[in-house]
Amino acid sequence: SAPVIVNGIIYIGGHFRVLALDAHTGRLRQEIPTTGPVHPSVAVAGDTLYVGLQDWRVLALNRRTGQTQWAFSTQNPIAGSATVAKGLVYIGSRDGFLYALDAVTGRLIWKFKTEGYPLSPPALTDKTLFVSSTEGILYALHARTGRLRLRFHVPERLQDVPVAANGLVYFPSGGQLYAVDASAREYPGQHQLNLVWAQFWLWQIPGVPQPPGQPGGRWRFSYRNRPQAILSAPAVTHEAFYVGDFNGYLYARDAQQATPRWQFKAESGVRTSPLILGSRVYFGTHAGVLYALDRAQGALLWQLDLGVPIETAPVYASGRIYIRTSNGQLHAIE
Repeated sequence: SAPVIVNGIIYIGGHFRVLALDAHTGRLRQEIPTTGPVHPSVAVAGDTLYVGLQDWRVLALNRRTGQTQWAFSTQNPIAGSATVAKGLVYIGSRDGFLYALDAVTGRLIWKFKTEGYPLSPPALTDKTLFVSSTEGILYALHARTGRLRLRFHVPERLQDVPVAANGLVYFPSGGQLYAVDASAREYPGQHQLNLVWAQFWLWQIPGVPQPPGQPGGRWRFSYRNRPQAILSAPAVTHEAFYVGDFNGYLYARDAQQATPRWQFKAESGVRTSPLILGSRVYFGTHAGVLYALDRAQGALLWQLDLGVPIETAPVYASGRIYIRTSNGQLHAIE
């Protein structure tokens, strides 16, 4: 799981525990035992930690005392991190349901059955919740009621968290990056989100059909000159989005039309989302190198070899970048 940093404290999941570390020194400040492994990242709201466990439960923990405030049981291991907003905790389970729980009491408000199961935390924009499933469906739900508004289907599983920005929802699937209209409204008999564009950065696999056209599709375009695959969600600003691929490219594209701005070639694949800080963009590679680029031109500013694959997105707090590598170490970089 990726670290979460609040008020100078790093919270990170581990084997049957949640660790709280001092963000400046790395010293262990607290160790909170849990009844199951903590694979997803911890969600923090106020003084409460929301933790999804592999023993099928969701816990709300007091982040100061470590005491359990409530526990909610599902029918399978928790699949991804929680999203907390407006007094509700949204979290998915491998039992196929997305659950909305009261953040204070843990009471079930509603649940929604997906095809497959929700693999990543949902994205929230205004009153709409966007939920991705392992069966290649992006659902748009009413956040307070869980009622289905719209959905969009792609041929392969959705691989990472959807990102809602600029009136669009961006999400990777099957090595491709999609954007759909986040403000779409229901029409009688019509339950498809409008496709704004689909950027095909993956070669066509023999025997696998091309994605079918869907109502409301606007346009799409394709690169087929080299095998590439997008595995993670983009980082998005008002002007552009930034996303990496398995071939080691980081792309900057127009946020609305996906027209090229620049691209940068790293030495190995990019499996995690970049981090945008001011005029810079940071990203890590599977070979363990952290890069800092100029966000406007894509020029290399510096690089740092950590020697171990970087498999979580960088996190920033108080002048430092924090990265967890595949060997379980947490790195703080100034």
